[in-house]
Amino acid sequence: MDRLKTYTTAFLSNHWVQYFLFWMLCYFVLTKHFSYDGTIKKIDLIYTGLFMLSIWGAVIINSFALIPRLLAHKRNVGYLGLITLTMLGATWFNILTYEYLSDWLFPDYYFISYFEWYQILQYILAFTGITTLLQLSRSWFREAEMQQSLAEIKEEKIATELKALRAQINPHFLFNSLNHIYALAVKKSSQTAPAVLQLSELLRYAIQRMNHEKVPLEEEIEYLEKFVALYKSRTHHPERVHFSVTGSPKNLTIAPLLLVVFVENCFKHGSTPLKNDSIDISLSIEEQKLRLQTKNRISQDHELPKISNGLGLENVRRRLVLLYENKYNLDIKRNDRFFEVDLELELL
Repeated sequence: MDRLKTYTTAFLSNHWVQYFLFWMLCYFVLTKHFSYDGTIKKIDLIYTGLFMLSIWGAVIINSFALIPRLLAHKRNVGYLGLITLTMLGATWFNILTYEYLSDWLFPDYYFISYFEWYQILQYILAFTGITTLLQLSRSWFREAEMQQSLAEIKEEKIATELKALRAQINPHFLFNSLNHIYALAVKKSSQTAPAVLQLSELLRYAIQRMNHEKVPLEEEIEYLEKFVALYKSRTHHPERVHFSVTGSPKNLTIAPLLLVVFVENCFKHGSTPLKNDSIDISLSIEEQKLRLQTKNRISQDHELPKISNGLGLENVRRRLVLLYENKYNLDIKRNDRFFEVDLELELL
């Protein structure tokens, strides 16, 4: 039963089947209309067939020549001129059909046209208009389906790319964090054990939230606070690390692990060796807009091995494009002394 339904649907969806059924319906309606007493006779069938020749010719020219070659390319003036000539020519052909062609095709019958030329033109105009609207609506639905398919393909592509980008977050974060703890272990610092514990908490959050589309902004800020606390132990002057949050994050969400890349970048060169140098990280929230500003000195200290190669910044740039499109502004400045980030983001 399901197979029969499938075959029937496919059959009725065929363009040429629909075309045939449409003209059969038109032929039946006109035959009933032209019959003298409502009873369809052989002469009515022949008369209607002859009458429809001119209509069918005008529709064919319009559907297969004028619409695709002129109207579809917005050559409206040329289309209006040629469709007018086509309908006038079809009207003239209709009159000739009953004056000459009918006698040659059906010599046993005597046919005359019962309509004035303007009445014939009205029939042709009605059929041409109806078929034009049907063809345009069919094209519109086809275009809509195509746009929907393209949107689905684009959405699937974006989802696949985001999944790949999220898969890079944990390794990138883990390598940099282990690099930091390695430095503490080399120095035999008493902060090694607490740093391992802090790292485990951060990794737990990252693993649990990594595949979520959005997370509460409050949780993300709490994660950043723990992240800064962990990396403060790496600097020679933790009192010079400034992290501030203004505004309320309640009822707002954000893509997970989006801001941490910029915060991590502040620490990736190690310490703040000069007296007046500091690491400044500020997060401000106003209504549904978030602004992250970071500033850190570019250190010349190469004591620690640098695992980061810019993958994090490249990753977050792409995630911003995919997730927030035109709802963000990212400005990154770098000179010989400082690295600055200014991110404005519209949240939901």
